[in-house]
Amino acid sequence: MAESTTNPGRRRRLPSSGRLLVAQVGYQLRLLLRTPRALGAGVAVPALLLVLSNPKGGDLPASHLAGLAVLGVTVTAWVTHGIGLVAAREAGVLKRWRAAPLPPWCWFAGRISATVLVATLAAGVTVGIGVARYGTRLDAGTAVGLLVAVGLGALAWATPATALSGVIPSVEGASPILTLTYLPVILLSGVFGSPIGQPHWLTTLASYLPAQPMIDAATRALEHPAGPPVLPGHDLVVIAGWAVAGLVASLVLFRWEPSRPAGRSPVRRRLQAAAS
Repeated sequence: MAESTTNPGRRRRLPSSGRLLVAQVGYQLRLLLRTPRALGAGVAVPALLLVLSNPKGGDLPASHLAGLAVLGVTVTAWVTHGIGLVAAREAGVLKRWRAAPLPPWCWFAGRISATVLVATLAAGVTVGIGVARYGTRLDAGTAVGLLVAVGLGALAWATPATALSGVIPSVEGASPILTLTYLPVILLSGVFGSPIGQPHWLTTLASYLPAQPMIDAATRALEHPAGPPVLPGHDLVVIAGWAVAGLVASLVLFRWEPSRPAGRSPVRRRLQAAAS
């Protein structure tokens, strides 16, 4: 109190950018892990599909394990992340964050970093089941290769989802829009196995979407654990391109303000009550 009296115009300084970012990543990570959708859809569903598709154990194709691991990443980084952003915006949570002294870039980086970490966790659970139940080999080279493919791939899904959330008008429309935009991509990309009789142009198209390069890179890491833990040129360019394009689009399309005035929607009122 004496300090405030002596220096009435003195303002308390914010922590350094590094400390702010670490704190924001931790906060967003706890927020995501408390969301049943994040754990149920991204972690439990791929693991359950893996066990149901191979109930007796035995050899497990690397491409099948990689596809289901990528499924967990896409559900978490695209659907869960996108729906969460729309819900927070329409509940007025993002508006309050925008008015806080926290720099906007720090909020963005914290939210996306936490999403990438949870998506990596989802893939890790699926791969862990493959190791424990089906004897999949996992050494240091394989682990690093998988982390590179999954981490960069999660970023390539999270940044476009951030941009798309800006044009989704309501919470009610978020799930159908996000699901319908990613489901064809994972089907074409072979998440559940290579489509039979697929035209060549569809195969080419899938190679320029983020899911198939992720599957190819993860499969290569599982099949060649002694190889270098880096993405091949085409896969790296495609995944990095989606991540950068999504980031640029997010800067243009992302919105902090709700689409409609607060109080008109019962759904929004419930979200505001839950967020407060």
